[in-house]
Amino acid sequence: MTNFSQLSSTFQQLQGLAPEAFTPIASEADLISATAFLQLLDREIGDTVSHPLAPLAETLMQRIMAYEVEHYPIPPAAPDMELRLLMKEHGVTQQGLSEATGIDQGQISKLTSGKRTFTAEHARRLGRHFKVSPSVFL
Repeated sequence: MTNFSQLSSTFQQLQGLAPEAFTPIASEADLISATAFLQLLDREIGDTVSHPLAPLAETLMQRIMAYEVEHYPIPPAAPDMELRLLMKEHGVTQQGLSEATGIDQGQISKLTSGKRTFTAEHARRLGRHFKVSPSVFL
């Protein structure tokens, strides 16, 4: 059974030892402090997967990422950039993509260069081929 009295006392001691690990990240200053502490923690842990502080580092990293996602959102990439990235990741050429999707190779060239707007049909075919949502291309 959990001894909450002892847990509370131990948690207060931990907060005193490493306040950066437990302080809510509510500002840029908090983010800088938490990130600096995480870097120190990572150096301490090194490559030891089973290090006793590894779960603390993971939790702090998740908190930092949550703050960054909320305060520094990454806008979606332009459809032509998404297509070029997917083609590169899948090792497919414009000609190969044309053959796989039925979209003319000249059209694919214009789509990848941003010279042509994606149609709903392009998005549907490309989404099906790359197994992603067609909305990636719209």
